[in-house]
Amino acid sequence: MKRFFIPAAIMAAISLCSEAKIVKDYESASDNILSFQADSIDYRSDLTRVYGKLVGRPHTSNRIDGVSLTCLGSAVTSTDIDGVDFQRYFQWEDNGQIPVEIDFPVLKNTSEVQILFMTVHGPSTTTVKKKSLHRK
Repeated sequence: MKRFFIPAAIMAAISLCSEAKIVKDYESASDNILSFQADSIDYRSDLTRVYGKLVGRPHTSNRIDGVSLTCLGSAVTSTDIDGVDFQRYFQWEDNGQIPVEIDFPVLKNTSEVQILFMTVHGPSTTTVKKKSLHRK
């Protein structure tokens, strides 16, 4: 029984890890209301998680009331955010960066998404694109 259980457990762990696909090498372009730089997008079977950082002037504040993501013609609303809280003011520290993770429902892997942040200063759009392989 032990001879069967250990290889089966290893195969199950490998198959679970292979379902997720983390895509890196994105470039982001934000408007002047809120700056967001995407680091990677994790496409999982249960959610899509965008990793990145909010960038702002040190010792100033802002507030994010909600986030939506548009790709392939459809929009989805964020289910969770880590690093800051929805509908609560936050402040940039000395380095002017706040790492965040934003969760969305399951999405297909795509080369470009638009992220819309609803802020106290109005809506803010960030376009996130996969870096080109043929850049000079």
